[in-house]
Amino acid sequence: MPLDRVKISSIVAAPLLGESPKGGWSHEIGPEDSVHTLIAVHTDEGITGFGSFFTNSGLVEAALKVLEPFYRGENALEPERVTEKLNQNTFWMGRGGTLTHTISGIDIALWDVLGKALDQPIGRLLGGIYRTKVKPYCSPLMEEPAKMGPAIAQFRDQGFRAFKIGWGPFDRRDDPALDEAIVRAAREAAGADAQLFVDAGASDAYWPQGLKWAIRAAHMLASYQVGWFEETLRAGRRRGSAACSRPAAHGTGRVHRRQPLCRRPARSAVQAGRRRLPRDFAGPRPRHDTRSRQGGALFTGSRAVI
Repeated sequence: MPLDRVKISSIVAAPLLGESPKGGWSHEIGPEDSVHTLIAVHTDEGITGFGSFFTNSGLVEAALKVLEPFYRGENALEPERVTEKLNQNTFWMGRGGTLTHTISGIDIALWDVLGKALDQPIGRLLGGIYRTKVKPYCSPLMEEPAKMGPAIAQFRDQGFRAFKIGWGPFDRRDDPALDEAIVRAAREAAGADAQLFVDAGASDAYWPQGLKWAIRAAHMLASYQVGWFEETLRAGRRRGSAACSRPAAHGTGRVHRRQPLCRRPARSAVQAGRRRLPRDFAGPRPRHDTRSRQGGALFTGSRAVI
């Protein structure tokens, strides 16, 4: 007999520790730092669902104490209702921070429980499976021009035909010639048959660049057939993306309320990590070809293209 109720008995969090590659953040993440957290939703039927957050584990554990009265004993087979209940009972505490991140991770785990209980892939439960394969891309940090080519070449030799380069010295020195030399070296090493994307890194602290820089950089990237220009502006500067000539990828920064990101022509791609999205995120709805009305692709999870 199929289950009609699976009670949440407990939710526990586990930190992921580890340092970031050098050349990324202005303040590098150290070996003992936790900026990612895993979560497990345990149920009375022995089914466990797993989720994740891009959030410090200490903050997640504090949020779970706040949320526990609302999730304990709830039906884990109803992820949308339970997630909405958590949002409705805590929105007045502040949206966009630890509670929003934690609720998003719980939502992921509840869908995992539902899929396991029904013995069905979550993609089918969310509307259908439109493809069984995706093209992966690797994400090396940007290097000085002389090192950028070899860095790309080693991944091309492994079979990659899509590359996203970012951070490093790019746009940190107010040197447009250096920026272009880095991109040129990457394109030459990747080859004309490969896809190339650029992540400027505007989510870094004290991001120094503004709209005028983004426009100039976008025109330069267009000449190297860069597929999208990610994190061109600081979080919240959505309107400025419409002025850039390259498709703008958004979603890796903070999304903490209903934001119609894809209902204006400024968005060609959304990297919508569910672990950081609120339940009422007004993003694009994937169609059969998984493209939005503006012709851009929808990206979910951390970096996975669907």
